[in-house]
Amino acid sequence: MLYSNSVAISKSSFKKQITIFYKQLVLVYNPRILAGVFIFKYSCLGSLVIIIRHNNPKTMKKLLAFSLVLVACHNNVVPGNGVVPGTEGKTLLWQITGPGISRPSYLYGTIHIMCPDDIIMTDVLTDKFNSTTQLYLELDLDDPSTMTDAMKGMMMKNNVTLQKLLPKEEYDSAAHNFQKLTGIPLSMMNTMQPMLAEAAIYPSLLGCAGEAWEQKFMQMAKDKKMELKGLETTQDQLNVFDSIPYKVQAEMFVKSLKDIDSLKISFKQMLNVYKRKDLDSLNIMMNDDPDFTKYEGIMIDQRNARWIPEIIEVAKKTPTFFAVGAGHLGGPKGVIAMLRKKGYTMTPVSY
Repeated sequence: MLYSNSVAISKSSFKKQITIFYKQLVLVYNPRILAGVFIFKYSCLGSLVIIIRHNNPKTMKKLLAFSLVLVACHNNVVPGNGVVPGTEGKTLLWQITGPGISRPSYLYGTIHIMCPDDIIMTDVLTDKFNSTTQLYLELDLDDPSTMTDAMKGMMMKNNVTLQKLLPKEEYDSAAHNFQKLTGIPLSMMNTMQPMLAEAAIYPSLLGCAGEAWEQKFMQMAKDKKMELKGLETTQDQLNVFDSIPYKVQAEMFVKSLKDIDSLKISFKQMLNVYKRKDLDSLNIMMNDDPDFTKYEGIMIDQRNARWIPEIIEVAKKTPTFFAVGAGHLGGPKGVIAMLRKKGYTMTPVSY
């Protein structure tokens, strides 16, 4: 028997949890929950987040009541109109119009893991989504090859393991903290790229059975029989991790586990800023993270630049709803600024 948060689970149940982990990693993995905490930390592979479900209903109820729920789900009380106080004048939803675009498309900044009660579809947001004819996410999550390619690419190459990258004392400490937080033995992640393994931490920080905005939009698209496509491939996102040395990833991983209290605070702050729809503050948070700024060009800027021609061509052909990690939207090299530089009008939409 294995133990997850003091609940005994069978090997078959554990295998199911690992399978769910991989599937959710593809949906939510973001290149490192928006950089340390941010690839929200930015990729759909992280789409963030990795919901490891416990097979014991009582345990799940306890998780639903865990501390961060009190902050992330109740700190900002949402009135009947769906608008969080303090969000006036701020938005994550932008209308795209301009040369060659006959009908507006829309750009929305997502977060790849959140408490379900915080994923609020207002009337305006629903209306704008319904005015489009197709959905573009970072990845085409309907494509069966997305899952297959992700599982192949998540592992470190050349027989490198986390145990080989870390001194024994550091590895043992990380293994203890990791299992305490996730219920998963770190040995099961020994060959996985450390930044991807780190994504398993975040559901425990959230304190509820997290969901991604991408899941919500995918269901809406399915209900409308809208086509779903991706701005990049699984390999494009995996290349982000491959460009960051395994040793550096391992050091970031250990640091996160050592500073878990600090990580909880940062994660909570990030969620609250996101719920306020405050792109400027999100940008500041990202740039305050030294681990992120070191690799910002790889994780965000280069990807944004590759997306711009695709967004323009797609928007010219048909009204499209683009939903990507909110960390991609703001700043001088963000999607909003880059589309404006190309002559397109980006209009903020209050919702």
